[in-house]
Formats: sequence, C-alpha cells, structure tokens
Amino acid sequence: MPYVRAGVGAVASQSFVNPYLGIDGLSLLQDGASAAEAMDRLIASDNGRNLRQAALIDQRGGVAAYTGSQCIAWAGHVSGEGYVCLGNILTGETVVQAMRRAFEDSSAEDLSERLLLALEAGQDAGGDRRGRQSAGIVVVAEEEYPLCDLRVDDHEDPIPELRRVYQVYKEEELPFLRMMPRRTDFTPHWDEVGRVHDEVMSTLESEVPAVKES
Repeated sequence: MPYVRAGVGAVASQSFVNPYLGIDGLSLLQDGASAAEAMDRLIASDNGRNLRQAALIDQRGGVAAYTGSQCIAWAGHVSGEGYVCLGNILTGETVVQAMRRAFEDSSAEDLSERLLLALEAGQDAGGDRRGRQSAGIVVVAEEEYPLCDLRVDDHEDPIPELRRVYQVYKEEELPFLRMMPRRTDFTPHWDEVGRVHDEVMSTLESEVPAVKES
C-alpha cells in the first residue's frame, strides 16, 4: 500500500501489510525524521516485523528499506538515489534489478513515466510468481493533491492497461493540471486557462470535418 504526502515523503507497506507503518511513517517524516530514523522506529514498534516489507523516502531524497526474514520468497529490495524497488513472492531477484535499471536509465523522463517503465521492466523479468492482478502509480509534487494517481485493479493484464490509462491521463488530464489552484493562491491560472482553451479548440477543429458549400 502506498502512502504519500507532498513536501513530506512516501512510504510503501506490503507483505502481510501493516497500514500503520504507512500512517505512522508519514507522521514521523512530517516531524522531521529521516527515512532511516523513521524506519528504525517503525520496525522496532512492530511485533510482526519479520513478516513485513516496507520502504520510505523522505523529503530530502533519503531512502530506507526493510524486508522481514519471514516474507515469502523471493523477497528483497534494492535502492539508490531517491528510489527503492522492493517486492515479495517474486520469481527472483532479477525482478527488482530490472526495475532498478529501468528507473535509473530513464532519468530524463517524468517521474510518472519512470515508475511505469520500472513496473513494465519488473513484469517482463518475471514479476509476481502468483501471476498478475493490479498495478498503480501515485505521484505528488508541490501541492497537496496528487499530480498523478492511477490504479488498475482485478485485471488480467494490469500493467499494459495502466499504460493505456496513463496515456489517457497525459492527453485528457495533465494539460488541465497546469491551471489548477495552488495552496497559496486559489485563483485559477488564467494564462494556462487560455492556453488549454486554445489547445482544446485546435484539437476539436482538427477532428471535425470541414463543411463545403455546394
């Protein structure tokens, strides 16, 4: 389960999920704890720690990850600058290594695209050894509402479906986010409203056949 908060950080809690690792993890990060400090406190307080898997990223880009000794194999994680790839009940370590490579090799892309590329690489490398069912990405930026929040649940091929939904998001939603209110100013960004209006009208005009006079 993902837990994210703009200006604070992100927490993933999985493998016999304890939701309070995410809830309390964000609170610790909000109070100024580093990812490593928050992880130490979370794991120390959880008597079921051997069954848990978790990762944290703080607002400074620090990361921490934990895989309990009783998580179902294959279970483990890899981490780097500003990211963690982790999983359990995977076909093998090659899954998280493929995710790591895809994320690192796509540094020029937007974060949402990099996350999706990592998911695709992990699935191509074997993914979950039980099969596939759901996928999702959540990204926050400066504002408290998500920049991108997409999920595909109970689907026979969820990652390609997530890619399709992501393309729709980029075409239909992302342009309108530019004119959304900011916490410091609820006034719509009229310059962006004008640009989006012009883009929408241009698209509509290109899709509607011209009417010829007889």
